[in-house]
Amino acid sequence: MTATLQPAAAPSTAPQPPQTGPAPGVAGQASRRAAGPVLRLRAQAGAALLLVAALLAVALLGFADTAARVHQLVAVSEPRAAAAGRLYQALSDLDAQRAKSLVVGYSAATPGDPNATPVLVDDGVLASLTAQADQRAADQAFAQLAASADAEKVRGLLDTLSLYDALTGTEEYFVGTQANPVVGHPLPAAVDNYAQADALLQAALLPQVHALLADADQQVAHDRDAAHAAALRYTLLLAVLGAGAVLLLLWWQRDLTVRHHRVFSLPLLGATLAVLALLLGATSTLLDAADQVDAAVARGYTPYARLAQASVAAADAEARQSRWVVDDSYRIVLGDQFRADADQVRGLLAADTDPAAAVVRQRFDAYLSADGNLRQVAGSGDVNQAALRLTGVGRDDVAFAYYDFTLHLDQLATDHAAAFSAHAAAARDDLGVWPAASAALLGTALLLVLAGVRPRLREYS
Repeated sequence: MTATLQPAAAPSTAPQPPQTGPAPGVAGQASRRAAGPVLRLRAQAGAALLLVAALLAVALLGFADTAARVHQLVAVSEPRAAAAGRLYQALSDLDAQRAKSLVVGYSAATPGDPNATPVLVDDGVLASLTAQADQRAADQAFAQLAASADAEKVRGLLDTLSLYDALTGTEEYFVGTQANPVVGHPLPAAVDNYAQADALLQAALLPQVHALLADADQQVAHDRDAAHAAALRYTLLLAVLGAGAVLLLLWWQRDLTVRHHRVFSLPLLGATLAVLALLLGATSTLLDAADQVDAAVARGYTPYARLAQASVAAADAEARQSRWVVDDSYRIVLGDQFRADADQVRGLLAADTDPAAAVVRQRFDAYLSADGNLRQVAGSGDVNQAALRLTGVGRDDVAFAYYDFTLHLDQLATDHAAAFSAHAAAARDDLGVWPAASAALLGTALLLVLAGVRPRLREYS
């Protein structure tokens, strides 16, 4: 049986459809080549976003923390210390007014003048009005201290003050009920009650107030140091993070130029400028706030507190002076105490470098000169004339010289208090503006980083 042979199929010459993509091996190689730049861009963008976000967090935290510490100094510690100082002044001046009430009576008629009548030397009315003002000032200071200081300490002060008021009230009774008083010769009971009240004030009441004032001074210094240190600490952190963010953004743009043959990216350039603006503005603001806090205490509170101490010492000297005129048996002791008080006032005033302090020192020297004339007259035995010199309102009289001195002293203290307020307000104003500015600048920087990296990532998608 013969097999039938079939002819072999001829090769097909029909055209084949063209391939639409690279071969599988070529596509994989291209994908691997694109993965490297994408990962690099994402890493660069992530690092930039992380640094900018950290910079924003530190800026917001730094401004908030520093502002809180400045607020503690300005709104809590300094008012408490000022209230303690006002209480110290009010109690010392109150004691001086109580001493003035002893100098009440009729002086002898002028010799050789038949029509002359005895002159009533009565400083008691003015002293009583001033004492009432001191009482009101003390009550206000007590109320402020009770809200901010240890209530137990304030309660102890009030108990001691009640005993002091009882003794001076008895003194006022004897002074007011004395019939036909002769100047320089108050009732012994009046002098004795005032002496007991003054001893209580000097031995118990004023030392307690001084301790309260010392604690308040230490708190002011502590809060000043805390605010200053916080401002410097956050300035350093912002400088490190900000410099790192700026360097990273600049390096990234250079990397884009070298690796991708691109010119500087405008969004990344804008982000760099925003970070740089924050870096310069925030650090300079924090440094300025630290300087303002230091200036508020050094140029405002500290000289103000010194003048408060000078006012207390001057009031003590005035009280010694009034009692010296009428209390012969204690003149030596009272004279020594007066000179010690005067030396303390001189030392406190000498520490003030304000030009206006020179005028205050001149006024105090005038007061001491008037006191020297008073003591010469009293030392000669003329108590009547000494009392007139003590209470008179002539330019060479003690009362006028002391009033002139305290007027200039109070004005200088007011100027120092205003300096504290001005520097503190400057610090708070600076710190209050920059949290919003930081959020705006760095929020913009974050958006610009994203806007800068998206076109490059789109090239490899």
